[in-house]
Amino acid sequence: MRDKTIASPAILQAGGVAAFGMAFCYISVAVIFFGLITLPPDLDSLGRLQYFLQQQYLWGAIGYGIGYLVFGVLLAILLQALRQAIAEPQSALAGLAERFGNVWLVLMMASGMVALLSMEMTLRLLDTNTEQALALHNTYQLLTNALGGGIELVGGLWALLLSMAGLKHNVFSKSLYSLGIIVGSLGIATVLHTLPYLKDAFGITQFIWFIWLGVTLLRLAREL
Repeated sequence: MRDKTIASPAILQAGGVAAFGMAFCYISVAVIFFGLITLPPDLDSLGRLQYFLQQQYLWGAIGYGIGYLVFGVLLAILLQALRQAIAEPQSALAGLAERFGNVWLVLMMASGMVALLSMEMTLRLLDTNTEQALALHNTYQLLTNALGGGIELVGGLWALLLSMAGLKHNVFSKSLYSLGIIVGSLGIATVLHTLPYLKDAFGITQFIWFIWLGVTLLRLAREL
């Protein structure tokens, strides 16, 4: 069981707020990329690039900043809170989960920085060399999707191992951990990226999981 003398209410509270913030990041990215940025369907690759960079550059930069950089900072806070909430040094599963959580943090931050810098470089190239601009755009799209969201393997492993460790040590509710196992399994399944809706299912269930986790951490902080 968790040692209440180790856990800090302030850290747990910060972790709860961070979990809510991560759920908010999901909503914000969905609104920006599926609502505010609506590409006309009849554009070719170059036309789509010109429209995105010239008309919606600001929203794209905000979307990447929130979806990757802000999300990464909040994930770091949540990982620290979970380390205190599940204070089981002898748990191999909890330690392995934390490692995958740290890897996911690095990947998200790196993806965001690649995306933001590449968008700026692509915009500068657009007026002088459209072929290079299109090639750079395709490259950074590939890198961003591969590292930060096209396949949710690392985030899925984190959620799965964390939930399995939680079930073993019974720190939070079994229902929360059961949902975490579903979230993690869906994330791992996105390796089969040709199957439709897997990534959407992962995002929706993880959104619910983050909200639930945030409520749990805030409640735990009040009990200490």
